[in-house]
Amino acid sequence: MSRKRGEVLLDAVNAATLQEVAERGIRGASMDRIANRAGTGKAVLYRRWPNVRSLVIDVFASTLEELSVMDMPDTGSLREDLCEHFRGFTDQMNGALGLVLRELISEAVHDNNVFLDVQGRFGIKMHSQAVEMLQRAMARGEIPVRPIDPYVMQIPAAFVIHRMTMSGQGLTYVDVEHIVDDIVLPLLTRQ
Repeated sequence: MSRKRGEVLLDAVNAATLQEVAERGIRGASMDRIANRAGTGKAVLYRRWPNVRSLVIDVFASTLEELSVMDMPDTGSLREDLCEHFRGFTDQMNGALGLVLRELISEAVHDNNVFLDVQGRFGIKMHSQAVEMLQRAMARGEIPVRPIDPYVMQIPAAFVIHRMTMSGQGLTYVDVEHIVDDIVLPLLTRQ
């Protein structure tokens, strides 16, 4: 059997980490089990990550980075862009990634650096993509050309994360469309 390397190894480690944390939580996860799930040795993991926490943060942030690139649509309609993007986000949060996020939120209560690590890796990039989406909508005349309150674009994700952390369930597509149509778009289009 050949050893996994490069992207194949990283993909296996990412999947193994998400599974391990979804089943055991961050505090119950172990480098040994993650290595076994990924089909590699724990020394391979320790060369890149000093502990489970740093591995989980890296996997979570890199997974969200990949999703944010893939899921930021350009349909030609702000409403459709918003709905499509937040449907994808909802789908991801309903899986293992959502369970890992709940664990990270729990860890952030004890260590604010968890939040800062994820925000630095993911939040800034996501914000810039949202700005691009809004600039396209302004150029098409869908919303007024003016500064946008940054909280407006955080509303759908906040609802997804709130529902997931409080009830363990994500939003439905109907919920996403309601939030976009009745909350976000009115805030963006008001004069």
